[in-house]
Amino acid sequence: MAPCKRFEFLLNARRAPRALVLRDLSPEEAGAAIDWSGWYLPDDAERPDRAARAGVVRLLLSVVSQLARERGWADWYAGTDHAFAWVQGEPLVRVLPDLYVLDHRPVPPLPRQWQTWLPGHRPPRLALEIVAGDWRRAYEEAPAKYWQLGCPELLLFDPEAAAARAPLAEERVPLQLYRREPDGTYLRVHAGADPLRVEALDAHVVVLKDGPHPALRVARTSRATDLVPAEEEALRAEGEARAVEQRARAAEQRARAAAEARVRELEARVRDLEARVARR
Repeated sequence: MAPCKRFEFLLNARRAPRALVLRDLSPEEAGAAIDWSGWYLPDDAERPDRAARAGVVRLLLSVVSQLARERGWADWYAGTDHAFAWVQGEPLVRVLPDLYVLDHRPVPPLPRQWQTWLPGHRPPRLALEIVAGDWRRAYEEAPAKYWQLGCPELLLFDPEAAAARAPLAEERVPLQLYRREPDGTYLRVHAGADPLRVEALDAHVVVLKDGPHPALRVARTSRATDLVPAEEEALRAEGEARAVEQRARAAEQRARAAAEARVRELEARVRDLEARVARR
């Protein structure tokens, strides 16, 4: 795993809000106005590889829902395709996570977008961003945006890095996890291909390459073999288990019926023999 990195955010700048710097602000920078336009996300913004990302999200959403059932979680919510804005007066300064998890189930109807300055609008406790298009920009800007949003954990999944047969750019890795520390800083606590523990799920996230495209799954432990099934997989397994149980029960009933028939047959023979003896 790559070393953790401690970041500080340049809140005020004469250009777009820069992401990750390691120095104090100068007095001039501290008093400058922010130009947020570089972070605007319009409604018609292009989202590359939408179909491939949708497949990853559908599967992971199903797996997380099954995990919630296993854990008995009631007051929670996982969703997709909802933007989160955090700068009042700049509603286009927002992120659109591919998947997000909320601490509490929201009262319907869901808003068009979450605006964290409004009552009841909270940042997600976990967000997933699937890297597509300009990977360098995603690697740099996503952590800064989700840090400002107040998201405790950000998972970055780079499918191209996960699928690559040969190494790509040195910085590219299948999985990165950023976690907000008590002092407010964002730490990159994981960067690589190994399973990683996500606190929001109290479980591990695993990259699988079984199909034509890499997928994300959830494991109950750090062993990638202990996977939480998707809802349809769990239903299919339950159906198969019921079918096996029914076949076993039917076989047991047939065996019992055959045994009872054999007992009756033997009893009839005994009675027949007893009758013959009596006639003598």
